[in-house]
Amino acid sequence: MVIRQQPRFPVSFFGTLGYQNRLHQITKSFDLSRKGCRLESPFEAYAGMKVNLLLSLPEGDSPILIEQAVVRWCGVRDMGLEFQSLSSPHRERLDRTLQRFETTVGNEYPCPPSTNTM
Repeated sequence: MVIRQQPRFPVSFFGTLGYQNRLHQITKSFDLSRKGCRLESPFEAYAGMKVNLLLSLPEGDSPILIEQAVVRWCGVRDMGLEFQSLSSPHRERLDRTLQRFETTVGNEYPCPPSTNTM
């Protein structure tokens, strides 16, 4: 079992991946935490590459910009991303969103552990 630094919450969001001045749609999201996310995209990523993310979360807040997220692992269609740094207003919006999930869902229902680390 993998012990995670931050709880992950199942969440559905839309967004865009940016890499080398090209945009790629996020087709499905699986989970979100303060330090990363798991998502699906037709974009062919590889572990170690850095991408920019623009996340549109269901609460209707302004999109959250995450610059230089690191791809930690890749599956056939999905990938795990680590957020290394967020600017202040984006970090605050992400924190508010996750606090709502903690209140609604509680820590007893974070996503189950996996063999992928983030």
